[in-house]
Amino acid sequence: MTRFLWVLLLFPANLWAQDLAEMELARETLRALQAPSFAKRREYCGFIGYDARGVLTATDPSPGTQATCYSEIPENFAPVASYHTHGAFDVGYINEVPSDTDYRSDAALYLNGYVSTPGGRLWYVDTRNREVRQICGVACLPVAPGFYKGLNGEIQEVYSVEELMRLMED
Repeated sequence: MTRFLWVLLLFPANLWAQDLAEMELARETLRALQAPSFAKRREYCGFIGYDARGVLTATDPSPGTQATCYSEIPENFAPVASYHTHGAFDVGYINEVPSDTDYRSDAALYLNGYVSTPGGRLWYVDTRNREVRQICGVACLPVAPGFYKGLNGEIQEVYSVEELMRLMED
């Protein structure tokens, strides 16, 4: 009975530490990709997961287009999340929140995801809880030249999938 209690006490702490390591890796990966994403006006994407040695790592980024990105999962790699930038600031897009396509892409792969925006926000796409949440707000990552805060109205800290779908329809 005592051993069971210790496992219960230690298990959540180990999961929390893993989540923090994953989030920090996502933040640093996306921080490094913001400048090239702005300069080339394109998204960059990849995966976070475990390599063949069991080390948590990010795959090399794949370049996308202004509004899309596709990356293949490498062999001998166990993904736990996707990551991608939202490219340069563009008044024609709602690019300060993950899109409904971002959510659907992660959900189709049974993964969560991380998205950086031109305003320097970092988002977590939580497919298990069916929501997207800001990890940190404006300017916590590099900000795109010409970024105009407030163009798309007030950005919430959390959106349910249903709220995200309605936002993208407007």
